[in-house]
Amino acid sequence: MRFNSTLSLAMLAASATATQLTTQLFNFTSSVDIENSELRPNGHLLLTTFYEANLYTINPLSRNPQAELVASLPGATALTGIASIGDDKYAVVGGVRGSYHYDNETIYTVDFSKNATTPTIQIVARLPDADMLNGMASMPSQPHILLIADSRLGSIFRVDTTTGASKVVLENDALAAPANSSLPIGINGLQVVGDYVALNIFARVPVSEDGETFGSVKIIATLVRAAGDTESDWDDFAIDASGNAYVSQPPSSIAKITPDGTQSIVAGGDALTFIGPTSIQIVPGKKVAYVTTRGGDEDGVTYGGQVVALRLSE
Repeated sequence: MRFNSTLSLAMLAASATATQLTTQLFNFTSSVDIENSELRPNGHLLLTTFYEANLYTINPLSRNPQAELVASLPGATALTGIASIGDDKYAVVGGVRGSYHYDNETIYTVDFSKNATTPTIQIVARLPDADMLNGMASMPSQPHILLIADSRLGSIFRVDTTTGASKVVLENDALAAPANSSLPIGINGLQVVGDYVALNIFARVPVSEDGETFGSVKIIATLVRAAGDTESDWDDFAIDASGNAYVSQPPSSIAKITPDGTQSIVAGGDALTFIGPTSIQIVPGKKVAYVTTRGGDEDGVTYGGQVVALRLSE
């Protein structure tokens, strides 16, 4: 079998700290948790949230960025993964959120190609066998094919958005929750880069271009917590042109993992810069990334989800 793509996966930690330029562009004034994001061709961000299954859009380059509601997706209470599947067309995961479990796991398409402000929304698949769908990516040469991480099952589903067919295509102990983890979830985010899928351990695995067949999982890095640290974890991530992964690391940091597995903290570490970072989008051709957060409580004050601009180092 010839592998044409690679899946990168992620769960992660870091050690060193460094000063980094960050600018908060927007934050919800109520307790709206942003879970994931995707850049549109016009430079705007789409934001999935745990609040009433609301999908938002925001222009990070405007003078006063504001989140505008795109739609509340039917039959769901929370949205997780989002991925581009065409020209200004996206797939979104939604479900009815429980305690580390989702019911009615559903894949929606949100298509702006005919109307840049009012998209066409369709339900294209339902996954009754899924437990907790999370990060999602499309196959580069066949973008109607999705790979979706199931954080509770420790597996990857393949979904065809044209037929609605779905099945588990990868199960591996490396994708399951660690035995000593305080959270009962394993694989979180994933990205398809070149011939590999990058996963949140941090690991990568060769994958065929149709998303059907996988090689061996190669672990690049593992999360190493400092003594007494019970909160650090890895969430969604982005990979730059040099193969470096920038990973959201709750409770308050952004970590960098180089292709050889070297880890460092490049931003955050203080509670108010990133309050529960959840996803990262690197602007193509620029040393800028947008970080989203879940928000949370600090010193008795509740903060809503943020969108923060992060200037990446050269």
